[in-house]
Amino acid sequence: MNHEDLYNKSIDVIIKNQHLSGAYIACPSFPSYNYSWFRDSSYIAYSMDLIENFKSSEQFHSWAVNNINKRETEIRRLMNGDMDNYEEVLHTRYQLNGHEGADSWENFQLDGFGVWLWSLYEHVQLSGRKITKEIEKAVELVSGYLSMLWQKPCYDCWEENRNEMHIYTLSCIYRGLKSSDSLLASNTFANTTSQIKKWILEEGVISGSLCKFKGNGAIDSSLLGVHFPNDVFGNKEAIMRKTVDRIHSELYKAGGLHRYAEDSYYGGGIWILLTAWLGIWFFDDGNPQAAEEILDWIGIKADKDGHLAEQYADSLNNSTFLPIWNKKWGESANPLLWSHAMYIILHKKLYPGI
Repeated sequence: MNHEDLYNKSIDVIIKNQHLSGAYIACPSFPSYNYSWFRDSSYIAYSMDLIENFKSSEQFHSWAVNNINKRETEIRRLMNGDMDNYEEVLHTRYQLNGHEGADSWENFQLDGFGVWLWSLYEHVQLSGRKITKEIEKAVELVSGYLSMLWQKPCYDCWEENRNEMHIYTLSCIYRGLKSSDSLLASNTFANTTSQIKKWILEEGVISGSLCKFKGNGAIDSSLLGVHFPNDVFGNKEAIMRKTVDRIHSELYKAGGLHRYAEDSYYGGGIWILLTAWLGIWFFDDGNPQAAEEILDWIGIKADKDGHLAEQYADSLNNSTFLPIWNKKWGESANPLLWSHAMYIILHKKLYPGI
């Protein structure tokens, strides 16, 4: 599918799959993804801000603010030192009406709330939306939550490795707290963000490259997020450059990007959203040609309806797992709204006037 058609189709997919509540469904055709994740939705909302569809992004952020504020009592109890139930205070995903999911899930994930603070800051900057008392309260609550828990191991953005401290997650908290200070015109979290960056440099770097999590020298494509949107080092920092070089050399195959080398989910295929993320790095690093090649590849992967799936089986880490997951959940999630959002973000990098 050509760039313009897929760009317009991506916008259409997102708008059609935004609930009246403001929540973005992760994937309408994949039952386990019939929820709204703060992580996915924050990137989706940012893509809507880039195309100046501020109504869509405002509706999502209003949904998020409301769902955070109605959990104020639990969050403040945590901030006052009651740490008994901190894993249950803010779940990673919600039903579209804002209720928590009834089934068991890997809910203790912190990265999505850091990304939400960044996304909200960008929304305010791009749309000119006024910061209301309700928004201030939600920002204060989430920031307090993250600053209290940033040193706690949690699930990573792939909802794995519960007992580890993940570099991508920490970079999201870093960026989120910086965004909070900007939103509230404060310097409340400057010391915490300095501590997080120091921790990343001391515990998250092995042989000059960022690692998947503390003590694990493997590379993970989520580390692209340390650059965008979290801007911990800037793209000229040697650590970031070596990290992306490793991601590209070890995980980029058949035109697309894997999550990590040992991934076996749906056989460990190549992901659209990660490939677009790499294209964003290439563009920011002054290589628009490489970014354009990725945009072209994504266009080829769209199906006849213009839908982009979560992942593709062109290059599998372990093909024996593909039929296992297909039997359990069906085909890979399609369309995945986060895939369409990352395509829009990369497209706007390359064609800002459209």
